[in-house]
This record gives sequence, structure tokens and C-alpha cells, in this order.
Amino acid sequence: MQDFMTSARLAARQQELQAERTGNAGGMALRDLLNSVFYHKRAVGIVAGVVLLLGVLAAIVLPPSYRAEAQLLPLSAGVYDMQTANGGPLPSQVLDPAAVANVEMQLLTSLEIHRAVVRKQLGPQASAADVDTALNRFDSHLHVTKVPDANVIELSYTAGDPKVAADALRALLSEYFRSRANVLTSGRVGYLVGQRDKVKAQLDAANAQIATYQQENDVVDVAAQIAGAVTLDDTLRQRKLETDAAIADGRQSLAALQSSVRSVAPQVELYSDNTEAARAIGEMQASIITLQSKRADLASRYMKDAPIVVQVDKQIAGLQASITRQKATLAITRRTGRNQFFDTAQDRIAQARAAVAGAGARRSTLDGQLASSNARLKSLVAIADTVGRLRLQRDVLADTFKTLSTQVEQARVQLNQASGEGGANVRVIEAPTEPSKRSNPPLLLIAGALVAAILLAGVTLLVVTSMRDTFLTPPEVERALDLPVLSAPLGTLAPGVAQREYRKLIAAVDAAGGGGSRTILLLAPHSRMSLQNAALGLGEALNHRAPGQVVLVRFAEDVPVLADGAELEIEVYKGIATAVIGIGRDVSPRLDGGALADLKARYAYVVVTAPPTTLSFEGIELSHTADHVLLVLEAEATRRPVAKDLLSQVLDAGGPVIGAVLLGRRHYIPQWLYGLLLERGSLGKRPSAAEDLAARTRRPFDVPASEGPREPATTLYGRFLQRLQLGAAVRGLRAE
Repeated sequence: MQDFMTSARLAARQQELQAERTGNAGGMALRDLLNSVFYHKRAVGIVAGVVLLLGVLAAIVLPPSYRAEAQLLPLSAGVYDMQTANGGPLPSQVLDPAAVANVEMQLLTSLEIHRAVVRKQLGPQASAADVDTALNRFDSHLHVTKVPDANVIELSYTAGDPKVAADALRALLSEYFRSRANVLTSGRVGYLVGQRDKVKAQLDAANAQIATYQQENDVVDVAAQIAGAVTLDDTLRQRKLETDAAIADGRQSLAALQSSVRSVAPQVELYSDNTEAARAIGEMQASIITLQSKRADLASRYMKDAPIVVQVDKQIAGLQASITRQKATLAITRRTGRNQFFDTAQDRIAQARAAVAGAGARRSTLDGQLASSNARLKSLVAIADTVGRLRLQRDVLADTFKTLSTQVEQARVQLNQASGEGGANVRVIEAPTEPSKRSNPPLLLIAGALVAAILLAGVTLLVVTSMRDTFLTPPEVERALDLPVLSAPLGTLAPGVAQREYRKLIAAVDAAGGGGSRTILLLAPHSRMSLQNAALGLGEALNHRAPGQVVLVRFAEDVPVLADGAELEIEVYKGIATAVIGIGRDVSPRLDGGALADLKARYAYVVVTAPPTTLSFEGIELSHTADHVLLVLEAEATRRPVAKDLLSQVLDAGGPVIGAVLLGRRHYIPQWLYGLLLERGSLGKRPSAAEDLAARTRRPFDVPASEGPREPATTLYGRFLQRLQLGAAVRGLRAE
């Protein structure tokens, strides 16, 4: 009868787990958070870095903003004074200072003044669309307000350059005073300016016409281009004469070569030979002589009409006829070859023809170029006349513009003498100066980017953590499966470390059942390698505690099924007894009878592994006959739904699950941070950096130095492990 955990022990174990989770809630939450942060550090770092980088780039790239300010004080004096005959204004004729300020504000916000400022900034070449765009931008950056409870007008202009901001206000004030003088004191300046602008427009149009005409006709310096065209024409004519001479010379050479090879044969006889035919006739004549000798001998012994004599006569006659035919068709071997003189002459003729053809093509090209050069020369002469006429008209307009500009300046001097900046009507309290501080400091942008990077990094961490369905740490396994993690070794460990890592598991196995032998079934959803690593580690730890009382049993489908009454073969691998039991399709495996019963009678601990549950259902069938069932999970590999499904199947089958084993676990938190925040609590001491690095870098097939050289894989269990290790090594190398 199998030894199951009693309900009291189960309840006690649940209470212990709950108390441990409650006591370490703060530390576990912090450690899980740090594990998630450092596990997803690449995604979180990329998001935070990109956001922070964008903020820094925005702070660097975003143009700085500076605000220049100025203040004006409008007064009821000057043009606003209404004098009487006695020299003083009447009480009803004194204007309100607020009304005066409103009038000045209307002038300052006038679109015409702003348009004039923008036109000065853009220059006379600007189009209407460019002026409108710049005007809208100028109005959006300009702010004109009246100070409350004071007859003072404040002006401010924002720009990316402090000099530009100050210059814009200076230009606005200058245009404002000029326009104000024109409005309030109409004079001759406006008329002269209008005439000057008209002449300036005509002058610009003349310059543009000259530039356009030169661009359309592809001329810059007409005189130099005409001289170049004349030189090019002379060069082309000289080359054409040289080409004509080369063509005449080539044609004469070609005619001489053709006349010299006209009577030369292309083929000549090298030698003739009839040796083969003469040898054949000689052989037939020798045969005739032989036959004649034979006939003379036969004629001396037989009658003349004897058959044998007649036959010899026929043979002699046949050979003589063959000799006659052969002489008629006697073949003489003759060998002919190319005449080298003829070939050399033909090559020279071909070269001469090619030279004549090339010279003719060059002459045709030169004829076309010469015609084009003549046309270009004539065109340049006509263009030079037109450009001279346009330049003469432009010079007249330039002289007129200079005269009008002088008159405008004289009129402005006269106007400024009557009204100007700092006059009796408007005083400048604060002149525009270049600001020294930015209105949009970069530190503010960087601080905002830092806050946004932290928030987005937290959101990213929350998203990727919620999407991750694998286990990283034992607390995650315990929360997801409500099972205690009895062992969570770091990779492949040395024997001493493995004994410490599996000490809690051995204690749980000893406390879960009564006396006698114990059968421990290890189940994994996918990996065969994880099963064998867990079994081998547990077997080594148990063997250290109870030497010779541990056996590792593997249920496999690739070995024959053990016959009834047959004895199970026990092999020793690394000092531990091992056995392999075949699983048949029609035989339901059990752990409480047959060969397993014999093993339980001989050993204190029977560690059993079955094929992964996703590949075979035998592990689930074996679970209800085992004393203890352990789920073997892989960190970063086993998914939560798969683990929950495996646990549900084992519990439904009646398997006594006592906990889980988490393999492949590693530390994600840096050593210094772990020691600073977590190692001071009750969470246990973390291995040193060297041990952590060794656990991360070692592979399943590495052998610790303390184990010495690996035993040769002569046992069935050893060969199976070797195949798994080689497969894991190949997959690891491919992944790298």
C-alpha cells in the first residue's frame, strides 16, 4: 500500500507556506520586481533610453526661445495739443491719457507697420505668400499690452535668437515712429518713398530681366564666351583639314594593298603523299606471285581443268582485276594551308578600311560640330547686342534710384527734426535689449523626459511581465501552482552544492511518508534532459546520505518490455544503481508490482523518470502508484498553462504531489544590489559572483573539477545521458 500524505500534514504544510509568504511578503515583492526588471532590462532599458534620448535630443535640437521687452510712455503733448488763440488748450480739448495710449497701441498693432517690418526683414525679392507667412509668424511672436493702472505700453517679442528678438522690437519701434510721423505729419517723405520704390521695382525688374535672359541663353560673360567660340571654331576647322588629309592617305594605302594581293591565292599546297595506295598494290601483287607459284605446283600434279587448279586461276584473275581497279582509283594525299602573305595583306587591308571609316566618321562629326559652332557664334553676337541694350536701361534706372534715395533721406532728416523717437509725444522708458536667459530652459525638457522615461519604462515592464508566462524564480512557481519548490539549483552544480540544493527535497520526502522504501516519480512536461538532470542530482544527493540505497529507474519506449518473470538488469553509473524499463503499448505501467516491487525491497529510495507528459501519457498513469510525485520545471522555458495542466492531470489521476523542482534558475539581480537591498533580510544568502557566473556559463554536459574525469558511458543509462547531453550541446551551439 502506498504512503500518501495525510490531511493533517497537508494542512500543516499549507499553513507553513502561508506563514512564510506572509512574513516575506515585502521582500518577495521587491525581489520579484527586481527580477522582472533585470530579466526584461533590455526592453525596459530600450524604452527608457529612447524616451530619455528623445527628451535630450529635443532639449538639444529644440531651438532656444528668448523674449525681448520694451516699454513706451505716451503723453498728451506735441501733436495732441490743441492750442487756442491765447496759446492754451481748453479744458474740453485735453485728451484722456488712456485714450492716447489706446491710439498708440492701435498704431503699434497695425498690420501695415508689421508688414513693413517683415518686408524689410525678407528683402524686396520676397513674394506675397512669403510676406503673409512671415507676417503671421511675426504677429504670433509679438505681444503688445497696456500696464494696468499705468499709462505705459509694454512690448515683447519671442524668437530663437536673442539678437533677432531685440532687432525685431527695434525694427518695430523704428517703423512705428516713422509711420507715426507720416500719419500725424503728412509730408513729402511718403511721396518720395513711393517714387523711389517704383524705380527700385523697375530696377529690380531690369536686373531680373538681364539675369533671366542670360540664364535662358546660357551666358555669363558674353565677351569671353565669344572669344572662346572663335577659338573653338578655328580648332574645329584645323581638325577637319587634318581629317581630310588622313582620309586621302588611307584611301591611297588601301588601293595599293588591294592591287598587290589581287593575284595571290589564299591556299597553297604544303606536300603530297601516295605511300598507302602503293603499299596496298604491292601487297596484292605479292599475293598474285604466291598464287601463281601455287598454281604451277598444282598444274604439275593435277589436270588443267581440275577444280583446284580452276579455283586458283579464279583467285589470280580476281587479284589482277583488283589491282587494275586500285590503280584507277589511286589516291594521293595532299595537304594545303593558308597563305601567310595573303592573310597578312588582308589584315592590313582591314586595318586600312577601319582607319578610313573612322576618319570619315570623325569628319562627319567635325562637320556637325563646326556647323553648331558657327550657329553658336552668331547667337552669341546677337545676345551681346541685347545684353548691352538691357544694361544701358538698367544703368539709367540705377541713376534715378540714387537720386530719389538722396531726396528721401533729405526729406526724412527734415521730418525727424519735427518728430522722432523720444519726442514730446512718446518716450521710450525701456529700450529693447538682447535677453540673456532662455524662456524654455533645456533642463526643464530633460526633467520632463526623465519622468516620462520612468513612467513608460514602468508601463513597459508591466506589459512584458503580464505577457510572460514562464517561471523565473521559485516564488513564482509557488504562487502559480500553490506548490512548494523543494529544490531550485543553479544550472549544473558540483556534488557538494547539489547535496545542499536537494537537502530540502530529501527532508520533504522523508517527512511525507512513513518507514520503508520510497518511490519518487519525477514528471516534466517537455524536456527529457531536465528530467535526467533532476533525477541524477537527486540520486547523487540521496546516495551521499544513504550510500548504495538509491536506484535510478527510467521508463522508456525505446527499449524492449521486460518479460514476465525476467530479472531487471541493474547497472552502476557514477556510483549509483540504474535501471531501464521498457513501456509497451498494451501494458499499463505500475510502480507497486513486478520489477519495481523487487527494487523497493532492495533499495531505500527508488527515483523514477517517465517520458515527458506532452509526448507520452505513461507518466500520468504512473503517478497514482508512486509514493511521492515531483514536477520538474525549467526556468524561462516551462509555461504556466503547461505546468498547471500537468499538475491538474496528476492530481486528477490521484498522484501524491509533494512539490516541484525548478531547474535552470539563475540570478538576475546584480550582486551589489542584492546584498544592499535583500541580503539583510530573511531571504537567505545569495551565492557569490564567481558561483553565479559558473552556474550561468556551465552547460549540462560540463563536468565539475571536483568530480574528476567522467566515467565512460558503458551503461545503458550512461549512453542515454550522453545522447541527451550531445543533443543539448548541439542546440546550445546553434542558439549561440
